Amino acid sequence: MKKALQYLNKFFNKPPQIGVVLGSGLHLFCNQLNNKSVVKYEDIPGFRKTSIKGHKGEFVLGSINDKEIICANGRFHFYEGYAYNEVAIIIDIFKSLGCEMVIMTNASGCTVSEWAVGDLMLINGHLDYSFLTSNENPNVIQDERYDGKLLHQVKAIAQDCDVCLREGVYAWTTGPSYETNSEVTDILSLGGNAVGMSGLPEIEKIYDLDMKMIGICCLTNFASGISKEELTHDEVVRVAEKSRDSFIKLLVNIILKLKY
Repeated sequence: MKKALQYLNKFFNKPPQIGVVLGSGLHLFCNQLNNKSVVKYEDIPGFRKTSIKGHKGEFVLGSINDKEIICANGRFHFYEGYAYNEVAIIIDIFKSLGCEMVIMTNASGCTVSEWAVGDLMLINGHLDYSFLTSNENPNVIQDERYDGKLLHQVKAIAQDCDVCLREGVYAWTTGPSYETNSEVTDILSLGGNAVGMSGLPEIEKIYDLDMKMIGICCLTNFASGISKEELTHDEVVRVAEKSRDSFIKLLVNIILKLKY
């Protein structure tokens, strides 16, 4: 990672304050950055490539007003064959470059039938539904990872900029297959409001590195069994891009107004 950091540091006049991880179809946020530079993962010495559609595989560096930002436009997934710790290498990069805050985003399936596809959800807890370390049903984790003061600020920011923001628990599965009807029913009974195949390794790494975090899910589809619509990755990307205006508005306002 040393060579990767040396290479990336050449693109910064000042250390970044905020790192943003962009999920499938959410790359258009990068257009909001001023003085933008793009560094492809494949050009960074010793760095990995992402193989998933909707993940460009690049760091986008820039600023919004006086905030220096680094965006990871493309992330790594456990199902791509990476070890659990390797999935979160982007967070190691953010920390080493100087970031204090991470905004985690992803595209997720919604388990709440009363919500709407395209809604955004603020993560206030998680379920590790991977069964990697235990075959017991997981409990909802709602601890200091999900800072109540930060969550309160984000909800107020969303209200001020007229963005509908749900709040709930994110369930992580390893993928790459979408969840079955039975799994979704189980996740809902355990307290999960959204489900996806990314995010938890990064959330754990953020906590380990003593960084601040906000997590936002773009609810791109109803999870299996909630709707009769067929689940495809292309549809996930399409809905994420369709939700871009509210997503971008919320992220920009969080960056400008959040006190951490």
